[in-house]
Amino acid sequence: MAQEMYKHDALLHLVWCVATGDGLPGNDKMVTPEENSFINTINRTEGIEMNWDDFTAKRVSLQYDRERIIDEACKALRGCGKEWRIKAIGYMQRMAWVSQEDDLNNNMSDKEWKLVLRAQRELGLTDEERKNSYQSLPKK
Repeated sequence: MAQEMYKHDALLHLVWCVATGDGLPGNDKMVTPEENSFINTINRTEGIEMNWDDFTAKRVSLQYDRERIIDEACKALRGCGKEWRIKAIGYMQRMAWVSQEDDLNNNMSDKEWKLVLRAQRELGLTDEERKNSYQSLPKK
């Protein structure tokens, strides 16, 4: 049985889903160097010691199914305080803005936007909380 996600794991899985969000469902695409760098920024900022083997094993156990990964991550984060849930949404948005995909105006693809909105809904956050979620977070 796969280990459950904890708040740091859940945050990183949601952010990684955004980084790989423009790939085909069920297939993690390669992230850009900027996206990879931003994952490292999150780890430093939040004091997370990421174990890539465990991270990948969790994704494998969920068959790289983005929907299942998001479900598991949101389930884990629902038990966290609102501040952490808001931070997760903020980091998801920041990740979407790191690397320009297909929208020249806001630098976030439609697929990435759908992921952010889905997580917002599942985490019980308001539009206002989402809009303000990234203000104090590092950009890159």
